[in-house]
Amino acid sequence: MTKQQQNLIVNLRRQLHQCPEISGQETQTKALLQEFLRAHTSLELLPCGDGFYAAHREKAPKKPAIALRTDYDALATPDGGAAHLCGHDGHAASLCAVALALEGRTLHRNVFLLFQPAEETGAGAGPCCELLEKEQVGEIYGAHNLPGFPAGVVYTRPGTFACASRGVTLRFSGAPTHAAYPENGKNPALAVGKLLCALPELASPAHFTGMTLCTVIGAELGEKAFGAACAQAEVWLTLRAEHNTDLDALRTAVLGCAKALAQEAELAFSCEEQDVFPATENDEVCAKKVLALCHGSTLEVPMRWSEDFGHYLLRCPGAFFGIGAGEQHAPLHTADYEYPDSLLAPTAAAFVTLLENA
Repeated sequence: MTKQQQNLIVNLRRQLHQCPEISGQETQTKALLQEFLRAHTSLELLPCGDGFYAAHREKAPKKPAIALRTDYDALATPDGGAAHLCGHDGHAASLCAVALALEGRTLHRNVFLLFQPAEETGAGAGPCCELLEKEQVGEIYGAHNLPGFPAGVVYTRPGTFACASRGVTLRFSGAPTHAAYPENGKNPALAVGKLLCALPELASPAHFTGMTLCTVIGAELGEKAFGAACAQAEVWLTLRAEHNTDLDALRTAVLGCAKALAQEAELAFSCEEQDVFPATENDEVCAKKVLALCHGSTLEVPMRWSEDFGHYLLRCPGAFFGIGAGEQHAPLHTADYEYPDSLLAPTAAAFVTLLENA
């Protein structure tokens, strides 16, 4: 990038940082990105899911089309606001830097820059997958900043880069009664206790091919009214696994146990799932391209966090990679985190290298 382009991209990142919007509400952010692209590039802008993409088309492409994807939603904060505590402002600005680099270039392929909302909830990628078939995309790539890793270094791995996960709410419904006559009601407390005690064994590594976790997020039983026995309960879990098949098996085991305990205690049972993310499982060939072309380092184990980029990889060859944000940089999703402007150029450069050589 030229110095002028660098200034444009840094200013854009800072503008995005000042207008954080949570998943599904990114109206201003989307408009700001589109205004920038219209003002500084000749790329065609087209809708995609609830997001959009910028198209670089060539008259006689000789290579398969490549899509590059970014996200642009922010995190909800405890005070009811939003903040860019995961770096999506930097991710989106970096892809705009790629857009600047495409101006006047002949790459012998079509390139599609996908700007996706709602990554944090896992709801954004699925609808945006329509791009892949519509534009006959041959490969797709995405990136995430990685605090705690050396600044500017690219990291990826064949196979799982980030784990699959899903949030699960388990509901147990009994019958109310006076606290003096517990035998007249149906109290879910014992069933919930048994379930919580069973979870470590249900998620034991002995049952699975890769890493699995069942994390208790919280539970709610009854209410603070000492004359009434508990009749309603909820348990909130996050199920996590290195492989999609393991997550499916863990889900089956946990729900089966919960249903059996509810039946044993004569309780009504229901469940609800949210924030569902498939594993981000890189195509081996594409991951090796990233490692070779970007002089990357191989991650020894997958990231435990989840990324909805996995939806694209279920439908198209591709790879997701990380770029170190600095070993001492504040962690993601913490109050002190902010995307480092120094990472904008290396991220854009990695993407451009893949477009030129993959």
